Amino acid sequence: MTNDSLNSGDELLEQCRFFHDAMQDWLREPDITVACGRWSEGAISELIPLGHGRLLPPIYEGCFAGVRELRLDNAPHHLHIDFGRVHRIRYVVAPSVCFEFKPSFEARLLVLGPGGAAGDHWVVSLMLSCPYDRGALNFSLVQRYLDLARQHARQRPELVEFEVEPAVRTTAEGLQLLQMLRASTGLAAGQWPELIRALCPIADRGEPAPAAEPPCIPLLQKALQLREASLVIYRERTLIEFKTEKLDGLHRYVEQGYVSWQIGAFDDHHCHLSLDTVVRVLFSAEPVSCQGGGINYTIWFLSPGPSGNPFRRDGYFSVTLNRPYTGNQPRLEVIGPVLDLYREFQDAAWVQAEPLFLEILANGAPPRHPVANAREVETLAG
Repeated sequence: MTNDSLNSGDELLEQCRFFHDAMQDWLREPDITVACGRWSEGAISELIPLGHGRLLPPIYEGCFAGVRELRLDNAPHHLHIDFGRVHRIRYVVAPSVCFEFKPSFEARLLVLGPGGAAGDHWVVSLMLSCPYDRGALNFSLVQRYLDLARQHARQRPELVEFEVEPAVRTTAEGLQLLQMLRASTGLAAGQWPELIRALCPIADRGEPAPAAEPPCIPLLQKALQLREASLVIYRERTLIEFKTEKLDGLHRYVEQGYVSWQIGAFDDHHCHLSLDTVVRVLFSAEPVSCQGGGINYTIWFLSPGPSGNPFRRDGYFSVTLNRPYTGNQPRLEVIGPVLDLYREFQDAAWVQAEPLFLEILANGAPPRHPVANAREVETLAG
């Protein structure tokens, strides 16, 4: 996967320039740590710039135009980082073992995952080295952290997020942070969701207008009737599949005033989903290894922000065909109903389709070519 497969040249350079400048802003701070790696993956290395860190200018072109070198003027250690692989900065306040599970204040550089998918994985994190003074929150340092988050969010609101993990919100430090956010945003009685939106507007983008019933329900009901398909819920280290032919449809479920939507019979295997979360439905066709290089036909139900899916960060759940081929020939009897479902709902503003899906819609499903790459399959479809 090359970086410029997702970003055109000018867009990639502009985005890399923003991440470069944002990291340089952090490096000017005298008391920060640059952490590389994650405890969940077994190791973390840390650089302590002490205000002496700097990024060298770009020296490569093309898909390596985002590569930078972080130098420390007071030490021989250095770091290479590719901003072309970064798709977002997420400011995160989260419990940390380094502070006896008091919150850390970090800016994580989220990187593209397999196939160029914009996920929630990060490799480099910038953090306040010591946000506490004799055990209490250091308000001046935390305020500087909030100022950096606000500054970067104003510069590129589509590339910056802010998150306070639920485990922090009810702690003593979390309540102090709540008051700081109220003072910083001018919302004297603000609660977490509106304070976060005020600091980083991206959190408020794509929210659907309140509705009596989620608009995706008629489409989902028909998707659950597709033959030889699965309802898929994918989370990090967890993949759940329900065969559509073994589900008895969609049921509205209410408990203590909270509405969820139950898929499957109550006395059989089933799941509950918050369909109000779905803001878009995307019809996808892409070559994948699990189909032996053939095309996977998937209907994605997408959320306005991260859902925990490591492949597609807004992929709340999906309905996908299990066996779209007999040998190398497409099974039109199972692919056709997916194409028809798109035709039925294509005029809805919240329904979209990827380019290869539209090519297949117009020209028919191509045979499986196990050695073909995505560009070759698109050519075959067109």
